[in-house]
Amino acid sequence: MINKETLVSYYEKKGRLQQNFLTKQFQVDLPKFSTHEEAAGWFKELFGDDFIFVEKTKAANETEFYYLYDIIHDRERWERRERDIKEKGFANGLGMLMCAQRVDIYEDGAVELAF
Repeated sequence: MINKETLVSYYEKKGRLQQNFLTKQFQVDLPKFSTHEEAAGWFKELFGDDFIFVEKTKAANETEFYYLYDIIHDRERWERRERDIKEKGFANGLGMLMCAQRVDIYEDGAVELAF
């Protein structure tokens, strides 16, 4: 069961900087959610301010929506990335790609993580 005590066991090191990234096993072990709100609430409780809403977008079938979130794994790099995007229109630098992990949550509660 995923909780604050077991969360550390779901991380693996990735990239040149060996940054923390959630594993596929994390997605496998997720609870089954019935709604977007239920899933987002669960993630918010687990990750707190490191779980942030990005945008709502149409699914491929054009009839339903899904919600994009980021789980921030490296707050300092993430803040620098966001600042660079805002100021320069782009961000590049060591560790910027792996500083956060995308989470897609569908209206029916289905969850997909980027790996």
